[in-house]
Amino acid sequence: MRSKSFAARLIAWVLHLPVGTLFSWDQGFDDQMKPYKILDNRGKSGKLTIEIVRKIVDCAKKIKAEKRRIRIKSFVNIIKEQLRLDLGRKTVTEILIANDLWKAETRRRRPRFYQSLCRRIPNGLLSLDGSELVVFINGIGYRYNVELAVDVGSFCHTGCSIADTETADAVIMAIEQHRRQWGDPVGVIFDSGSANLSDEVKTYLKGYGIEMVPVGPGNPKGNGTDEGAFSQMKKTLGPLKIDACSPRALAKSILEMVVSLYIRMRNQMGLRRNEATPRAQMQATVTDEQRQIERKRLVAHNQSRGASDPNQGKVERIQFIIDYNGLVPEEAERKRAENCIRFYDPDAISQSEEAFLKAINRDPRRRSLPYFFGILRNIQQKIDDDHYQTYCRNRYNYESMLKEERRLQEQQKPDEPARVQDIIKMAVQAATRSLRSIKELAIRRVKEWTEELVKSVQYVGPLKKQFIDAIGALGHLDENQKENVWKLIEQFLMPKTGAESVTQFS
Repeated sequence: MRSKSFAARLIAWVLHLPVGTLFSWDQGFDDQMKPYKILDNRGKSGKLTIEIVRKIVDCAKKIKAEKRRIRIKSFVNIIKEQLRLDLGRKTVTEILIANDLWKAETRRRRPRFYQSLCRRIPNGLLSLDGSELVVFINGIGYRYNVELAVDVGSFCHTGCSIADTETADAVIMAIEQHRRQWGDPVGVIFDSGSANLSDEVKTYLKGYGIEMVPVGPGNPKGNGTDEGAFSQMKKTLGPLKIDACSPRALAKSILEMVVSLYIRMRNQMGLRRNEATPRAQMQATVTDEQRQIERKRLVAHNQSRGASDPNQGKVERIQFIIDYNGLVPEEAERKRAENCIRFYDPDAISQSEEAFLKAINRDPRRRSLPYFFGILRNIQQKIDDDHYQTYCRNRYNYESMLKEERRLQEQQKPDEPARVQDIIKMAVQAATRSLRSIKELAIRRVKEWTEELVKSVQYVGPLKKQFIDAIGALGHLDENQKENVWKLIEQFLMPKTGAESVTQFS
């Protein structure tokens, strides 16, 4: 580093300039005085010119004129074969988006909000669901509906029933089997099937003081305990095939034996590491106070299903909405909503709240946090797509690139040699413009004009001083911008060496 500082002072002394003027000239070099590469040849994006954009746009418009659909994979191959352009799929897509030839689409994974009833005490909440199992005897499949009862708190499989179809009697039989062995649960959770919500089941549960907790339609995650139990059962049992000429009753008896075997084995294995087995958890004692707390929680959950459950203002809005609507959510639900809302933009949250209020005014049943987050996901996706389209337009829009290029060409004076002021003006364009294609075009103009001007003089030193004085007189630029302008011009004033001409300018 001492050699670089000494070189800066030496040049300043030769040109009779203050040391601070050229103190930053060495920023374009490393410790071994090896130059960094300039933007002009940096990667594939540096080769993308307005001519290439025009060819791609014309090719896409031709396909559109023929009323054909643009498919990115095949379109990239067309560009490569016909236009001899080796461009990536992402670059081609951004060019099409910038010129309104392709719809912007972004993908960003954000956590989804869901309500969970999973926990708390053994024999508190019983999960009940049915699934179809098939037994093949001599190649003939016999289908049965298996109702499975699983304790949510312990994952203990406590009852089952097998019937031809899903009926209210089969549901009651599975619950009754649980009751005979473990006693009355506090509540039962199941989907909104006709058998589960039948009058017989309602009367049966009400007679034993068991709370009914149906989950919404199209929401398998709401009853995830039983869904997971069936998934493990089917994976463990595999296909049930019996090669024997036997009646239908034999198939049913075999299925009952296999399901009972699975239940016994499942209850002997802990759900998680270093955790008691489901059977041991079910044998744990539960006080009446714990059961009453669990009952109140389930009753509050059922009551909150029709109550308003709107959302937030990026964490701080959560408490306001809860207080405003008089909600009493559980701590786990509150934390989940606060965590999910962090991944969304404030603009999307504000628009979602407005759309959510309109929706619940039309239909009060839509008052729920999951419905709000569904609106929020759609609005956030629209905002992300719009931002991506704006980015592509700022970078690759052909009309904007053509307009800027024509304006820069008008500033060019081919009949007269380039002057110091013309070069500085073009360098300022490169330092202050945000559009990458314009920056690259301005850098090429600075390079051409500077090299032409260097050829017309005998000594470079006085020419450097003219540039430094002119740059220092630019009152509308700050110090960093002046340094960037000087570094860009300086690299083309240096004598040619074996290494490439380079800079850190961007």
